[in-house]
Amino acid sequence: MDELTIIKRDNGAYIDSREVAVAIGKEHCHLLRDIRGYCRIIEKNSLSKIGLPDFFIESSYISSRGKLHPCYLISKMGCEIVANKLTGEKGVLFTAAYVKKFNEMETAEHEAAPKATARPRLGEFNSAVRNVLNGMNYCCVNPNRVMSFLSGVYKPLGIEVCEADDYVDDFYSVTSIARLLKVYSKNGRPHGHAISSIIAKLNVPKSKVIVVPYGLVGMMVKYEWSVVQSVKNWLEEHGKPNEIPHYGFKYHIYYVRQLSFFDDDYDIIDLNDDDEFFTAEELDEMCGQYDDCDECPGVHLCCDDD
Repeated sequence: MDELTIIKRDNGAYIDSREVAVAIGKEHCHLLRDIRGYCRIIEKNSLSKIGLPDFFIESSYISSRGKLHPCYLISKMGCEIVANKLTGEKGVLFTAAYVKKFNEMETAEHEAAPKATARPRLGEFNSAVRNVLNGMNYCCVNPNRVMSFLSGVYKPLGIEVCEADDYVDDFYSVTSIARLLKVYSKNGRPHGHAISSIIAKLNVPKSKVIVVPYGLVGMMVKYEWSVVQSVKNWLEEHGKPNEIPHYGFKYHIYYVRQLSFFDDDYDIIDLNDDDEFFTAEELDEMCGQYDDCDECPGVHLCCDDD
């Protein structure tokens, strides 16, 4: 039984029918007759998902007299069919022999295969990157060099990072957009969720979006300036709504008195106890009390004049 030899053919593994015939104590011509019968049954029943090569492959060999003779290459499943027709000791020994041979081959292939290295979870990876970034920021490293570092780290992982270029600073997160448009939640924080909901309605093209690493959360999406303008236009076209529908519920938003939206110095200003919050209706009512929009206590977003 140890004489069984595995033959590789067309990404499959087989044993020569001549060796199988010796192993089971049967004349080779008789085994060929049996195999042809098995093949006819398989073809007759049209096993669409299982073809003959999964069991038997027709082959040939040249005898010691120089004559060409037929034989079959028998797969592991083919050996199972042959073994199922055997009884007694020969059937048991043949089954043990072919199973041992195929298992040895599979074990050798598994050990020879390159071991896949475990990849850290993205959150853990981002945490390590963040520690490096903190050190780079502490050392006042040029932002473009920081972006080059991020690009070199994430691209091998299949994650695209915007190229190191000055235009990176012209992209805004939803929280930054909320600050710029003076759109806040009731607790006085920039309402990024409401901005995200509006952006989802705008069908923003991918060319206007970048993704950058962000702490343990994973990645942060940022948008170019034209998206900020589109969100502003959407708010104006919809009458500065106080509620933004979002998948079955609504975000409640408030507009805060701060800088004019299109002032040249639209810096982000931290809120304090003196900031006043108004709904759209309250802003409209206040705007009607002033002839000059610059005197309005609300943001210019609520007025007809930009």
